[in-house]
Amino acid sequence: MRNGKRILQLCSIALLALSICSSCLNKSSDTSLDKSYGKSDSTEIYHTIVSDDNLVTAIWHDTGEGGTAPDIDCVVKFKSADGKLHEEHRPLLRLAHPNDDYSHHEVQKIVSLDDEYGNRSYVFFLSAKVGSNEYAHDIVAFEIAGDSLRPLYNYTIK
Repeated sequence: MRNGKRILQLCSIALLALSICSSCLNKSSDTSLDKSYGKSDSTEIYHTIVSDDNLVTAIWHDTGEGGTAPDIDCVVKFKSADGKLHEEHRPLLRLAHPNDDYSHHEVQKIVSLDDEYGNRSYVFFLSAKVGSNEYAHDIVAFEIAGDSLRPLYNYTIK
């Protein structure tokens, strides 16, 4: 009888561990967070994109202004070399191209790349809705310099 209870307990623990592992595997780095405003019925969806090295995070949402070209608000959080957490707010993506309007660009992915000189670059893959079913794509690249993100000009991916 004692062995039967022991086996049942071990099976229960194994099932619990398997369910926890499977839920962890199903999580995505692209998550959405619902944030409700006070007593209003409106809900904003926040999208979180994390770089592959987990050091840079972009949090963006549609402000509700715009229609086919939505106004996107974006905050990028990153750790500097001293380990402190910093934030860059919009117009973050305009740092790279000051004459271009990046307020409609959603961050799709952030990839970190180490170059031959030891610096790490972060490439932001962007998309913007330009029509009812049309999207424009672009990339911008930054590196962490001190307590800010410095744009990398003439960055090409081959």
